[in-house]
Amino acid sequence: MSEAAPALVPIPEQTKYRGIAIYFDGREWIVPPLSVRQFRDNLALLTEAIGEVTAANAAERMSKFVPVIGMALRRNYPEVKDEELLDMLDLATFVQTFVAVQKASGMKVPKSGEERPAAGQ
Repeated sequence: MSEAAPALVPIPEQTKYRGIAIYFDGREWIVPPLSVRQFRDNLALLTEAIGEVTAANAAERMSKFVPVIGMALRRNYPEVKDEELLDMLDLATFVQTFVAVQKASGMKVPKSGEERPAAGQ
C-alpha cells in the first residue's frame, strides 16, 4: 500500500509556489518543493533520515537541515534568512517543516521503523 501524496494547498496571493501548509512563528507558511537544482544538490542530505531530535544531537541536526528548509521557504518568502529560522522554529516545527520540504519535493518520507526517505514515490 503506497502512501498518498500530500495535498498541496492553493497558492495564496503572496506566494509563488504551491506547497504544504505549516504553522510556526505565529502564522501559516506554505512550504514549496525544492527546485530541481536544489533537490539535485542536496539529494544526499534529503535522503538522510532526520531521526529523533534530542538534546545531544539537536545542534548538529539543525546546522545540517535548516539551510535546506531555508532554501525551500525562500522560493515563496525570499526575505527569510537561515539565522531567523533558528529563532522561528522550535523542535517540533523544525522536524515538521523538514518533512514538509521532503514531501513537497516528491519524496516518500519513511514510516516509523524505516531507515531512509526515498527519492520518488
